[in-house]
Amino acid sequence: MKIGKIENKVELPAVHSKHKYPWSQMEVGDSVLIQAEEGESLYNLKPKVGPAARYYGDKTDKKFKTLMDQEGNGVRVWRIE
Repeated sequence: MKIGKIENKVELPAVHSKHKYPWSQMEVGDSVLIQAEEGESLYNLKPKVGPAARYYGDKTDKKFKTLMDQEGNGVRVWRIE
């Protein structure tokens, strides 16, 4: 481990949101398409998005359903409860 020197007046980055996904803004019946970035596989995206929705749902007593959307090149998430 290497400990750096103490610095002052270092600005905090502009993007420091705790929530990457919009789960907290969704109402029952809403859905959102999380699209894969260029070069990213849907099969790599779903294992990231699905568990994130499930984890948020477990903590807030809400339920989500995720399915791959081949046409939209992403993963669609519905809030179902």
